[in-house]
Amino acid sequence: MARWIRNQYDKALTYENLMKAHKLSKRGKFLRKDVILFSMDVEENIQKLYEELKTGKYQHGSYTSFKIYEPKERRIVSQSMQDKVLKIYTLYNTLSSTILLHMDFHYFHLPHLL
Repeated sequence: MARWIRNQYDKALTYENLMKAHKLSKRGKFLRKDVILFSMDVEENIQKLYEELKTGKYQHGSYTSFKIYEPKERRIVSQSMQDKVLKIYTLYNTLSSTILLHMDFHYFHLPHLL
């Protein structure tokens, strides 16, 4: 099973699919600082991510933690934008074509990128 999933991952790993994942990951967050900084040089950032994934040198970044106080105090933990792009890419391309194949995508409102 692991070999088959790896083959699917390699087939779907394209620059275009990573750009689509970037577009989906910034939905509703386009005015946030990390999204703006990542989007200012999006082609270079996506190309770097693509090369790291292709060569197997990608390492997950650290989390950012902060507190908000409206309506009550809560601790929020956030990923870097690069990690968010990879998460969206993995969910929509790899898992949707293997594990979630038998589920109804219209029910979950998931766009299928393949």
